[in-house]
Amino acid sequence: MKRSIAKFANLSCLATAAVLTACGGGGDDFTASAPLAGPSSLNISGTAAIGAALAHASVHVTCSAGAATVTSDANGVFTVSITDGALPCVLTAVSSDGATELHSVASGTGSGDTTANITPLSELLVAKLAGVDPKAFVSGFGSTTVISDANVTAAQTALLETLAAAGIDTSHVGDIVGGAITAGSGAGYDGVLDKLKTALETAGVTLAELTTTVSMNSTAGGDTGSSVIKTVLAPVASDCVGLKSGVLRVLDFSTGENGLVLVDAAKLTVTSEGVTYTMTKKAACDYTVNDDVTTRVLVAPSGLAVLLSGSGATGVAGIAIPEQKLDVATMAGAYDRVQYGAVDPEAGDFGTAIFAADGQNGLSVNCPLGVGNCAEDPLPKGKLVANVDGGFDYMENGASQARVFGFRNPSGRNFMIARAADGTVIMLAGKDNLALPAVGRVSSFWQFTVSNAGLSAVTSDTNTTTAVDTATGSVTRQFASDSHFDTVGFNAPFAGTRYRATNGCATAAGGDLACNGVVQMPFGGLVMIVSSVPTRHFLSVAIDKP
Repeated sequence: MKRSIAKFANLSCLATAAVLTACGGGGDDFTASAPLAGPSSLNISGTAAIGAALAHASVHVTCSAGAATVTSDANGVFTVSITDGALPCVLTAVSSDGATELHSVASGTGSGDTTANITPLSELLVAKLAGVDPKAFVSGFGSTTVISDANVTAAQTALLETLAAAGIDTSHVGDIVGGAITAGSGAGYDGVLDKLKTALETAGVTLAELTTTVSMNSTAGGDTGSSVIKTVLAPVASDCVGLKSGVLRVLDFSTGENGLVLVDAAKLTVTSEGVTYTMTKKAACDYTVNDDVTTRVLVAPSGLAVLLSGSGATGVAGIAIPEQKLDVATMAGAYDRVQYGAVDPEAGDFGTAIFAADGQNGLSVNCPLGVGNCAEDPLPKGKLVANVDGGFDYMENGASQARVFGFRNPSGRNFMIARAADGTVIMLAGKDNLALPAVGRVSSFWQFTVSNAGLSAVTSDTNTTTAVDTATGSVTRQFASDSHFDTVGFNAPFAGTRYRATNGCATAAGGDLACNGVVQMPFGGLVMIVSSVPTRHFLSVAIDKP
C-alpha cells in the first residue's frame, strides 16, 4: 500500500510540473517539462495610399492559410494578425466611400512578419506579375497559388523600368510592397505616387486603363512593354484623346515614303525635318498645319491619324501612327488584311495572314475573286525582320519586299502598315471579334477615298443603328446626310471585319439604292474600307469623331 501511495504522489507531482520546479523538497532528481506551444500568428502590416492616405479603408487579406479583414487608420496604416496563417497572401483595400479598390500581394511561404503596402504601384505590380486584371487574380487566389519572392522582384524591376522609360521618376521606390511609405508626405515612395497620379491626369487615362495595359503586355518583350506604356502615358491634347505628344511615323499612301514627326500636344505644334509648324484646331481632333500645303490632320481615338492635303490627282493622303519599338515576337498572331495600290494585286484587296513568333508569315488567305471566292495562299512567304531604322522589313528570298511599321494598342491588339516594292499599301489589324452595336447607337465620322481619280474631298456624316439581327450578325444603319440605309454583316467575311454586299443599301423610303460592295476593317476608331468586287479598286478611310 505504501508503494501505491508513493506512486500516486509522483503522478500528482507530474501534473503540477508546469508551475513547480521540483516536488517534495529541493532535490534535483526531477526537472519540469517545457510548456505546450500556443497557436502561431501571421502578422501583416502596411499602408494603403494613393498619395493621400486611404483612411479608414476596408483591408481584406486572404492567405494560403487563413484570412482576415481590418480597417486602416487615419494615415492608411493597417495591421492584421491571422492565427495559424501562412504566406503567400493577396490583399484588397476598398476606400471608405467605395470609390477606390486596390490590390497587393505578400509573397513567399511560412508565417514570418510581413509588410504589404496597397497602392496604385502595387496594383500595377499585380497586373505585371499575373498578366490579368488584379481583381480577377485576387478572386482566383487559392491555397495552392504560388507567389514567389523571385517572381515579384522580377515583375517589380520590369515595371519600375517601364514607368521610368515613360518619364516617371521611380528612383525613390526600392520595394513596392515592402518599402516605407508616409501617406500624404509627398516624399519618397509617396512622392512617386504623386508623380504617377499627375502623369495619368496629363495623359488623360485612368489607373484602371494603365493597369489593363500593363496586364495585357505583361509577357511582351521589354522594348514592346515600354513603348506601349510610353504611348499610353504621353501627354494628351485637352480636347482630343488621340492626339498625344511624341514621335509619329508617317507613311504616304501614294508614294510609300515614310518619315518621323514630333508632336507637342500641349503646344499644338509638329516638327518635321527640323522645322516646327503650328496646328490650328478646326474642331475636336481636326486640325490644320501651317505648312506649305496646309495639311489637314484628323485624329482617331487610338492615336492613329490621317494627313491630307489637296484633292484630285494632286491630292496627298497618308497615315500617322505613334512610333513604337516593337519586338518581332510581339507581332505574332492572326490578322485581317486590306490593301490598295495601282497594280492589280494577285492577292486581292483583302484577306488574312498569320505571323509566327519568329516573324515568319504562315497561313494566308487571299480573295482575288471577291467575297465567297477566297483561298489559302500556297506559295512560300516572307518573314518580318527588325529594321534598325524602325519597324520591320518583310524579307523574302534575301531581299526586302516591303517596309512595315507596327502599332500596339493598350489592350494588346496589333496594327501593321506596309508599303510594298510595287507601291501597294497594305494594312493589317489583329483579329478581334466585333461586338454588335445596340439599336440606337450613333456614330459620327469623317471619310475620304483614294482611287485612280486621286484623293476625294473629306466628307462628314453620322449613322444610327436601326436594327440588329443577332442570329446573322447583320446590322442596319441610317445615315444623316441623305437618310439612306445600308446593311452590313459583322465578322464577315472574316472575324474582325464587316461586309456590305453590292447595292446593299436602300433609300429613306425603302427603295433600291446603288452602292459599292465593301469590306471594312476597323481599328481604334479608324476604318479601312476596300472594294469587295475585284474589278474595282479604291481605299476609303473613315475616322471616328470624338
